[in-house]
Amino acid sequence: MPQVTKQDRPAAAGPADRSIDQIEVALQVVARSMTQARLHERLLQTAGVRLDRAGSALLYKLYVNRDSLRVTTLADLLGVDAPTVTRKVQQLEQEGYVARHPDPDDRRATRIELSPAGRRTLQRVLDARRAWIASLFEDWDRAELVAFASALGRFSTTLEGETADIE
Repeated sequence: MPQVTKQDRPAAAGPADRSIDQIEVALQVVARSMTQARLHERLLQTAGVRLDRAGSALLYKLYVNRDSLRVTTLADLLGVDAPTVTRKVQQLEQEGYVARHPDPDDRRATRIELSPAGRRTLQRVLDARRAWIASLFEDWDRAELVAFASALGRFSTTLEGETADIE
């Protein structure tokens, strides 16, 4: 997506428009920053985990879904094709992070679940990420943090509802 500069936009009509512009720019920074490969690598290093981004993403999808999933479902959740997920599952299975078992509803299919080692490994990554995020708020007082958490929660709920049918 091409970057929109200030001169490309019509002049803001008022304080609300300026606030929306400020939010838009801030969200771009947040999205870019949170998805940086170097940040991911630093968090893995902090957690003492050797795992690539694709492996982390797959483990995370299993974690948040709290159930075993078919390869095709994982592929949909990750936005990749099933053969890509199959290869990653094979690697993670060899490393002891996931386990496969037959799908009781379809004997031709298998379901993938986090192993205890996979759950512990992912928890170390999540703990490292939480500690990093907490460090970003060290200079905030409690009232600012509570207000930001509330506003961000409300915004994310609205965003999730607005984009639910896009997938």
